[in-house]
Amino acid sequence: MPPPPLALLGIQTHQNFTSVELVRDIFLKNGCKNVDNIKTTDNGLAVGYFEGGGNIFGMNSGIIISSGDIKLAEGPNEDLESTFAYNVPSVDPDINAFSTASPFDVAGIEFDFIPVGHTVSFDYAFASEEYCEFVGSIFNDVFGFFVSGPGINGPYANGAINVALVPNTNDFVAINSINHLQNSSLYIKNELLAEADECNIPYDPQFLDLIEYDGMTTKLTAAFDVIPCETYHIRLLVADVGDDILDSGVFLGTKTFDLNSEVQVTAVADGSNEPIAVEGCRDGRFDFHLPYTNQDEDIVVYIKINENSTAENGVDFTAIPDSIIIPIGESNISLPIEVLADQIDEGTETIILEMVFACDCLDPQAATLFIEDPEPVEIETNEITACAGQQFTINPIVLSGAAPFSYLWEDGSTTHSLTTSINQSTEFLVTVTDDCGITASGLLTANIQPIPEVFLSGEMTFCEGEEAFFDVVFEGAAPWSIQYSIDDIAQPPISGIVSNPFPLAISLAGTYKLTVFNDANCLGLVGGTALATQAGSTIEYATTPPSCFNTDDGAIELTIHGEYPPFDIKWNPSVNDPAHPTGLVSGTYTISVTDGTGCLTLKEIVLDPDNFGANCKPYSLYVPNIFSPNDDGFNDEFRLFPSENSNISLVKKLHVFNRWGAVVYENDNFIPDGNSPLWDGSFKGKRVDAGVFVWQVVLILENGLEELLAGDVTVVR
Repeated sequence: MPPPPLALLGIQTHQNFTSVELVRDIFLKNGCKNVDNIKTTDNGLAVGYFEGGGNIFGMNSGIIISSGDIKLAEGPNEDLESTFAYNVPSVDPDINAFSTASPFDVAGIEFDFIPVGHTVSFDYAFASEEYCEFVGSIFNDVFGFFVSGPGINGPYANGAINVALVPNTNDFVAINSINHLQNSSLYIKNELLAEADECNIPYDPQFLDLIEYDGMTTKLTAAFDVIPCETYHIRLLVADVGDDILDSGVFLGTKTFDLNSEVQVTAVADGSNEPIAVEGCRDGRFDFHLPYTNQDEDIVVYIKINENSTAENGVDFTAIPDSIIIPIGESNISLPIEVLADQIDEGTETIILEMVFACDCLDPQAATLFIEDPEPVEIETNEITACAGQQFTINPIVLSGAAPFSYLWEDGSTTHSLTTSINQSTEFLVTVTDDCGITASGLLTANIQPIPEVFLSGEMTFCEGEEAFFDVVFEGAAPWSIQYSIDDIAQPPISGIVSNPFPLAISLAGTYKLTVFNDANCLGLVGGTALATQAGSTIEYATTPPSCFNTDDGAIELTIHGEYPPFDIKWNPSVNDPAHPTGLVSGTYTISVTDGTGCLTLKEIVLDPDNFGANCKPYSLYVPNIFSPNDDGFNDEFRLFPSENSNISLVKKLHVFNRWGAVVYENDNFIPDGNSPLWDGSFKGKRVDAGVFVWQVVLILENGLEELLAGDVTVVR
């Protein structure tokens, strides 16, 4: 089952993958896939596929394992305590031995694998809602990658070791080992403001819109030594610790679990960018490469011709051995393939060379060399059109033959294309030679066409914001391109024109002139100008602001200018006098003026209070001082009540503190309406005790200024 399309906007998760698909199709690197006995520990929603992580930790997709619901990993980060609790105590011996307190909600994937090389590695990242406020506490969610098998002797079940290590140390990756205080270069901050304040750290979230988790590691790599062809077992697990709330997650990178076949093989054809050999002309080779220089011993690579090959060993090419040696001190070796010419038309044949490993490799490492029969060079004798005296370029289209090709024109030129000019229709002789020395000649014809012309004319009166055009009529062949100016100021060129006439959009008033014109073949001739005049009105005004934002003593003095009267003036909201309205309150007034041509001009005028009196607050907001969250349906939530004309555009921040100064509720960037519940009187999922709590609000007013206000509210039960 292929992965879903790439997500562009942050973490997206999918729960419709089987454990086999997640391991074999997503996690395992291309090549050997010696895996079996795949199992999932999943409370229901805890294991799946993720995408969209490339900008966050450098892994765009892969497997996600969560101690809750993987869907909660998706951004934006708006929840202080993102949680999906199963409340299932752990019975896993490794997680239990690994945890600082009672673990819950264990989830993970495990499977057997048979490595081909001496090391195994994969990429991962860890993220959690426990960051940053529970760093150093017992609420320290855990994860581990427990590997067991031959040559491994560790403290966990079946002698397993945990391979999730802080780079260049023996410390396990955990909330306490990678955070804002320790190994901070491996930590990505994403805390909300209240959490940053609680941890006494700068508020500096990196990916609030992309992922829910409050903190995460950078991309890390787990790597460990193994014995080739032995069977190992890996368990990839994550769990809540201390309680079953505040989710954590592990991200495993797509195609990064590498069983490490070490030697790579590629097919190459001599002198070609493609692995295509030609009988009697072009031989090939197979290149073998080690990712390191072999210093200890010769590396013997066992090889065979795959049964699906269509070329016959020893018949279509010289026989190859069953092994090749990469000597000590080398990292590369080549196996030459001499292609035999049998003079038989067999079509394209293949040599599929496969490396044979001592242990099964379900997707073997292989490379394919193609063998083609030599074929005659064939040239398409095409025709082009040009204008007399103008330069043009002509080149042959080679339909068959063995690339690369060489060219010889009758004037001695050896380039692929010929650039020249003519005054009458002319034939050009070119000889093409392919890589096998086979040649063919052809005649390419250039015909003469008249030089195309275009002439621009007309006058247009247009309104601002409406669509208006000059029709441009072309001669010659499509596609056309033009360059033009407005009042001698060059405008962006327009190319790929196929409509005739072409509507040239009028964007500004002025004189339009074409400066350059090309059809499909030639540089054309241009002439003429066109005049565009903009109608409409100019609105000037003077204001008398109201003395306070909610008083009605403001006024506006309006003056209209324009060349096409009469002017029809309309206001929104309505006023008492179109030209000189009075009795206005603060706010935004929209004026629409239609002139005699029907052109509409819009203007917004903002009336703000000029000088506030001592009793004139720049906003109107009622904040209650008591509420009773007892689920009786009356006064159960803490809310903010603005007046109808409150002058408030946004509540930037709302914080509620307990008597010790800890934030028990916060909300950012919302519009108060008096109907929407805010704080329900709970903290971390539990009701707070009755008492007095302090609130603080930062308002954004209609004019963009900020106002800070504070008070207290009593919770009664």
